[in-house]
Formats: sequence, structure tokens, C-alpha cells
Amino acid sequence: LFRSGIPSAFILHGYVGFIFGSIKANPWWSTPLMPIIFLFSAMVSGIALVMIVYMAITYLRKKVIDLDVLDSIGKYLFFVLILDFTLEGLDQIHRIYVAEESFEIIKLLVSGKLYLTLFIAQGLVGTIIPLITLVFLQFYKHKIKLRKSMYLIVSMLVLIGVYSMRWNVVIGGQLFSKSFSGFTSFRVGLIGLDGTLMAAFWLLLPIGILAFLLWLLPPWKMVQEEIEE
Repeated sequence: LFRSGIPSAFILHGYVGFIFGSIKANPWWSTPLMPIIFLFSAMVSGIALVMIVYMAITYLRKKVIDLDVLDSIGKYLFFVLILDFTLEGLDQIHRIYVAEESFEIIKLLVSGKLYLTLFIAQGLVGTIIPLITLVFLQFYKHKIKLRKSMYLIVSMLVLIGVYSMRWNVVIGGQLFSKSFSGFTSFRVGLIGLDGTLMAAFWLLLPIGILAFLLWLLPPWKMVQEEIEE
């Protein structure tokens, strides 16, 4: 999953980040760090999702979750999350430095409409708390069940943080007017291409594909056959 997921992140998310970063007319999107931030956020969410998938599949197979595996994934997640957090911090500093006439509208945006998703969901819940918890888990070696639960919670928090980051970038850039004189409103509908039902469909589709592939080509059977040989 690591070997196939990271190149896919470079192709897909790097391209999306390049598109957003090349829009010079929007100060919230126009930053040279946008492609790199999208890449690292994709790597962070991918590693967190690998941990969740491993724990879920192992639990469904009624096998014992290996803590050494969780510790290894947790180390990767910790270091990539630090890099992602650093890049996002540099991006915010760069935005403030080059904002010029759009500084006031961006200031109102991050302190108003994006306050909860940017500072609370993305910064605190999705980054700072997982970083502190991952450091704690590298030193705390007692109560195995508690450590497993904490790894699961950390992975979920990281996914919430990455989702909030994408929300802040995509939706945040559309919330202020082209003249920087005010804000627009955004409401998530139930139906339509950008509605809740379509979002739920695209969320469940990869889970369904993964479940089908695991049923068709279960990797644990291949490993068992190699051990027997």
C-alpha cells in the first residue's frame, strides 16, 4: 500500500495542488507551496488510513493486531505529519507576507468563517493532538489494549485534519468576493454533483473496491502459502 499509494499521491494530488497554486487571481490559492502541501497531506492521510485498514481487517479476521506494526506505521505517520505541519505553517506565513491589499480579507476569513475548521479541526484536532499522542505512544509501552485504541483514535483525528485542510483550501478560496469587499455563503446540499449523497458515494466507493479486491485476492493466503513452502 505504501509503494502504490505514494506514487499515486504524487500524480493526483500534486496535479490538483498545482492547479490551485497557479490561480494568481485568488490570494488564498496562489502560493508555490500548494502542490507540496497537497502531496504531504495525501501521504499523511494515506498512512493514517493504512493503519485503520490494517486494524479493521485484522479485527474482522479475528487475528491479533501486532503492536510492532502499529508502532512502525506510527513512526512514519509522526515524521510525515511534522513535515506537513511545517509546510502548512510556512504557507500561512507566506500568505501573510505577500497578501498586500488582500491581507484584511484573509485575516477576516481565517478569524471568522474558517476559524473552526482551520484552527480547531485542522490545527488542534488533526495535527497537534495526534503529534503529542504519537510521541507519547513511542515511550508508553504498557496497557496494550489502550495503545491500540489510541492508535485508532489518532488515525481518525489525522483524517479529520486532512479533510478540514481540503475544505479550508477548496471552500475557503470561494468564500470571499473577487473584489475582496465581502464574503459569499456556501451550503452543502443533499443531492447534486457536490451534494452530501455524492460525497458519501465517493467515500464508500474505494471501501467497496478494496473489500472486493481483498475477497478476490486475499493477501494473507499468499503469505501463508509462502510460509508453508
